[in-house]
Amino acid sequence: MQLVVLAAGKGKRLRPITETRPKPLVPILDKPLIYWLLKRAKGIGIERSIIVVSYLKEQIINTLSTYINELGVDVKFIDQKEELGTGHALMRASNFIDDDALVIYGDLFINGEVLRKVITRGVKCNKLVISGVEVEKPQHYGVLVIEGDKVMDIVEKPGEQVFSNLVNAGIYYIPHRLLKLLNLIQLSPRGEYELTDLVKIIRNRGEDALLVTIDNKSWMDIGRPWDIIEANKRALQYQLMNRIIKGDLDRHVTIKGPVYIGEGAKVKAGSYIIGPVYISEEAEIGPNAYLRSYTVLGKGSRAGFSVEVKESVIFENVRASHLSYIGDSVVCEHVNLGAGTVIANLRFDNRTVRVMIEGEKVDSGRRKLGAFIGAKVKTGINVSIMPGVKIGSRAVIYPGVTVYRDVPSGAIVKENWK
Repeated sequence: MQLVVLAAGKGKRLRPITETRPKPLVPILDKPLIYWLLKRAKGIGIERSIIVVSYLKEQIINTLSTYINELGVDVKFIDQKEELGTGHALMRASNFIDDDALVIYGDLFINGEVLRKVITRGVKCNKLVISGVEVEKPQHYGVLVIEGDKVMDIVEKPGEQVFSNLVNAGIYYIPHRLLKLLNLIQLSPRGEYELTDLVKIIRNRGEDALLVTIDNKSWMDIGRPWDIIEANKRALQYQLMNRIIKGDLDRHVTIKGPVYIGEGAKVKAGSYIIGPVYISEEAEIGPNAYLRSYTVLGKGSRAGFSVEVKESVIFENVRASHLSYIGDSVVCEHVNLGAGTVIANLRFDNRTVRVMIEGEKVDSGRRKLGAFIGAKVKTGINVSIMPGVKIGSRAVIYPGVTVYRDVPSGAIVKENWK
């Protein structure tokens, strides 16, 4: 059995996070998303992996090289070169697949039992197996057309013409004998070779594509910025059960619940931490900081004097040195938040927060949601950022500015941004 991870996409819906890193490197508990896929696969006995890359491929290759020995896996990288869809990506990898393949989209956060369930069905029947999962908003996915336990078709992003909540979960078992059929996939109206078209090809040959339904509590698609918050929250809920302290604590630090504090991290006097919270290596907390549940603080980051962080994912080397509030937000690497920077996370009318995604206002479904701040952003003192705002990488926000709408990458904002 070989694992094939399709990790070539640009992740445009995750902007500004993916302006400076590919989706597979989005951090979950300070380790890249693709690390967890390889770890789950290794946990059920799959040690050989092929990863198809393209966008920011060097980052993926270089980052994973630091984990391969730890994971004990053999990884081969294939450059898709032209981003022509999931079918094309698997075609590029097929010459290097010498066994049955477990194919996974590279933006999934799942547990090992999901993979085991798909493999068990595939090995038993020696047929194509498609995973399905029920979601609340199926119009954004490929919706499955099923009869009993058979997949008859996959309708990509049907819009408002939704006929089922059961969608393609992005995990396939493909017997080696069927890989040659990939060459029969035709260019779609979207200008891509769609892996999902393999279902029709196989059915036209008189074979069945089988369905395996998986629990949506064991599966997440990291497709929109707030999914990063939810994925880290799930990881904390299911993986951090105890208190693990490897760093240094001053006197008069209060810790409640499960908390991980990595090597070289420092928690200064007066700080208050309510778990589950994950504090990575070399991070610095306090003095008098307040870290609330479901916070993840990346390697080398600082939540300094009188800084409060609630249910947020803060990447590596972020500086929030004094008097800031970060709520329900994602803050990318090397951001510097000036004193008094406040990220609001609640609308006055208590309605759910909407976020601009590729030119369309999308309802996050979350009543509390803060901001998404790209890499190397700088804010001056007393900056206020409204709920659902995205700030592009390398933007500069001058002191005293209130940010009401998205800020483009590299922009310099000197007055209120409405």
